[in-house]
Amino acid sequence: MLVSFIRKFKIVILFSLFFFYLGCGITLSLIRLDCADAVTKTFKSDPDITTSSDGIEYAVLVFSGPENKNKRDAIRSTWAKLANNIFKENGEKLYKWNHTKISRQNQQNIIKLYFVIGLQKLSLLEIMKLNDENSRSNDMLLIDDLQDSYDNLTSKVLKALKWFSENLKNLRYLIKCDDDSFVRIDLIVRDLEAFAPKMDGEEIKSFVSYKVGWLKSHSAYNGLYWGYFSGKAKVFMSGKWKETDWFLCDNYLPYARGGGYVISRSIVDFVGKNAELLSHYNSEDVSMGVWTAPLDRINRVHDIRFDTEWKTRGCSTNMLVRHKQTPSDMFQLFKNLINSHGNKLCKHESTERKSYLYNWNVLPSECCH
Repeated sequence: MLVSFIRKFKIVILFSLFFFYLGCGITLSLIRLDCADAVTKTFKSDPDITTSSDGIEYAVLVFSGPENKNKRDAIRSTWAKLANNIFKENGEKLYKWNHTKISRQNQQNIIKLYFVIGLQKLSLLEIMKLNDENSRSNDMLLIDDLQDSYDNLTSKVLKALKWFSENLKNLRYLIKCDDDSFVRIDLIVRDLEAFAPKMDGEEIKSFVSYKVGWLKSHSAYNGLYWGYFSGKAKVFMSGKWKETDWFLCDNYLPYARGGGYVISRSIVDFVGKNAELLSHYNSEDVSMGVWTAPLDRINRVHDIRFDTEWKTRGCSTNMLVRHKQTPSDMFQLFKNLINSHGNKLCKHESTERKSYLYNWNVLPSECCH
């Protein structure tokens, strides 16, 4: 009986199924287009990340990948909160350990973190997850015309610095780091407020080295480039860091290691405004060394408190940046600071590799013994 019914009305049934599936397909397509359009509009113009930027003087540029939410959350829960140790009093910015009063956001808006991520070639679901994350944290700079990959790190820093130059009108210094770096942003800002751009304070002289006597023949510095410098590194011709377009010399030009460094507004503006003209090299930190090499009156300061190489040198309480840290490492370092009222970064100090003071008065090949 059922068979005869199907035979009698098979044309009607077939047409019904056809229009049912056609309707489902059209509906799903429209939903997808609406969602994609909403996501695109969100990232094309994010009002929250621009309208609240007027008071920002110190930006922290954190390189992160789309999949690294656990690392971003670890930073938000640990060293990002150290921004609250810098506060204004009588027009001056001062440092004071302030853990008991740490709030969700730096109240005076002096320091702000930006996790920079490329969106190109991500799935709609991945973009929506990042959008949702940013709606809660408001600390992400999402670049829609950049594919996030190791090969594009130089493009990432160029696009980010262009954005900072155009949108942060009161920016003074930028701290660049990776999402596996633990950064004492409070102490970095403290030292910048006290000593920049000369960086010649009595309190830090045992940690830093720069070209002595250079300023005597110049009126003032045009900017600061501060980190852990390398001057005699050989150019990689194979492997992950291979430089296919390098032609300048046998060694890389002096550059601050990419796990964490500081540049002044003058460098941010120069790079941001000339992004279309600057050469791209495989390593973004090497590229920064090349871009800044011809700039006049830039104070390059080497500081052993920046543990920013490809492998950590150990742990010392005076360190400003520790690279190659897992989320659990970050929580432990933050716990050490809390338990010691900001005085002790390391539970146990250790030395795995020795540091060096950079000699700026010899050729780069002799800089770093």
